[in-house]
Amino acid sequence: AVFILAATFLFEDLSASMGIIGLASYLSFFSLGMGPGAWLIPAEVFSTTIRAKAMSVATFMNRATGTIVTSSFFTLARLLTYSGFFILLGFINIGIMLFFYFMLPETKGRSLEDMSMYFAELTGDSSVLDAERRLQNSSKLPDDEPELPIGTLA
Repeated sequence: AVFILAATFLFEDLSASMGIIGLASYLSFFSLGMGPGAWLIPAEVFSTTIRAKAMSVATFMNRATGTIVTSSFFTLARLLTYSGFFILLGFINIGIMLFFYFMLPETKGRSLEDMSMYFAELTGDSSVLDAERRLQNSSKLPDDEPELPIGTLA
């Protein structure tokens, strides 16, 4: 979609309707992919113990990146031309797509604790692994106290 926008600026014989189609396509694909992805990915990969802080950092980065892109648009468009700027955005989007495809793990059917353990093992962070083990050990009932069936009072 961004390459269609670049083509409308590069080839002036293309109609303005191609620019509108490119912009509408970009907005549609963004609304289905990276738009909500910026909020879903951090919510799915961070454990509940750090999710609030991680979401605040993700929100800050989202806003900071948006500010940088918005404030540098006219400078870059002057340097690269409008078509060059949209081609640059297209290649950045391709790079992001490849990063997501190859580097983000599948979270379907995995609990937050599993994801926390996965990232801790991936990064070699033993503090997270130790904390998860302590949590699992402290949440287990002693052997002499049987678990009550659901719906019964102690």
